Amino acid sequence: MSDGEPDSRSPGESGGLEVRRFATGDARAVHALDDAAMRAAGARGRGDEDLDSVAAGYLEDGGEFLVGILDGRLIAIGALRHVTDAVAELNRMRVHPGFQRRGFGRTILARLEHRASELGYRALRLHTPATQTPARRLYSTAGYREVGRGQLAGTEVVYFEKSCPV
Repeated sequence: MSDGEPDSRSPGESGGLEVRRFATGDARAVHALDDAAMRAAGARGRGDEDLDSVAAGYLEDGGEFLVGILDGRLIAIGALRHVTDAVAELNRMRVHPGFQRRGFGRTILARLEHRASELGYRALRLHTPATQTPARRLYSTAGYREVGRGQLAGTEVVYFEKSCPV
């Protein structure tokens, strides 16, 4: 890897998905994917402020924002947000509804975990709506443990955590 940007190959390469760092020209497609995934999941969206400024919210603050491209189409996203020097939060894990259940979410997750280790994080945290059974299953099978439940914007969420390999 060079210049701190993730390599577009492994770990977690899946089904021809090219994974790379977000570029400014991806903004419209990222918004569209986020909207489509949230609608399909029946989830209420939160604000898009972080998507309106990916560089400031993620890339320039010790995080990462990855996009997955298949046949020239942006079909997956995932982000890593700096919380503390030791902890990062996974955000915006989305796969287009027409491309789910093909391992693309797992690929993005593996790449973000790898990047978190490169950045020196020792733990990853995330939350997902309790109703999102496939997402909860993904995180559980990837080694995340449930550490609590709560309410965010009127939605029951499940909090997960995982240690990063050093």
